[in-house]
Amino acid sequence: MPERISNKDNYYDKLKELMNILRQECPWDAEQTLESLRTYTLEEVHEVFEAIEAAVERDQWQALKHELGDLMLQVLFYAQIASENKQFDLDDVAQSLIDKMIYRHPHVFAQAAHDDLARQWESLKDAEHEGRSSLMDEMPPLPALALAHKMQRRASRVGFDWAEASDVIEKMHEELGEFELEVRQKASHARLQDEFGDVLFTLVNLGRKLDIDAELALMHTNRKFSGRFRVMEHLAQERSLKLDDMSLDDMEILYAEAKLKHSMTDPQTIQPQ
Repeated sequence: MPERISNKDNYYDKLKELMNILRQECPWDAEQTLESLRTYTLEEVHEVFEAIEAAVERDQWQALKHELGDLMLQVLFYAQIASENKQFDLDDVAQSLIDKMIYRHPHVFAQAAHDDLARQWESLKDAEHEGRSSLMDEMPPLPALALAHKMQRRASRVGFDWAEASDVIEKMHEELGEFELEVRQKASHARLQDEFGDVLFTLVNLGRKLDIDAELALMHTNRKFSGRFRVMEHLAQERSLKLDDMSLDDMEILYAEAKLKHSMTDPQTIQPQ
């Protein structure tokens, strides 16, 4: 580690000095802006999610360590840019977080009652945004499934919610029926998109009632499909088969075999040769 970083007393100061050096001496880092960093930040968040799944499902933690570091770099970047624009710095970010967490945890720091902590948390957050004209105001720019989940949770605070998951299942069948009708009638693309969106929104609601996060569930299924497809490619290559020359029925048979193998093998270890 370079001495000008290692001579700092703690990792917090080491990180600040690292970012100072990068902004001054690396051309790429120096030219980054709030706008240019947004794409990287989104990518890093999703890579953290992937690393969390590896830790949870396969007890592999090292990737999470590295991805959390990459995400931390994004925070350092934004704070440094703000400091250069004389708005705030990393110390201000840390203080703001400390103040907010103390305020939102009166049951810890003010000996408040510990019962119904979730409701207490939501009411405190609401108090921070008393100027909102709608519960739908100030929604974060989340991916669509995650945003639908958050909007539905907000609406449920005032009782606009299904009582049971079975009620949502009925609604899901209704929405699927409407979508199927539009498909059969060869409706316009706009109508199909609208009805398809209704189906997705209802599925998110069903997941929420069952304590299933639709965004995380789909991420898990994407990884599962990717792993199975890689195994299928590997099997085809072993047998000198080309997928694009096979019939759909033959590929389905091969995919079924891949599913079985994938369920018994870490998909990260299967790579086409």
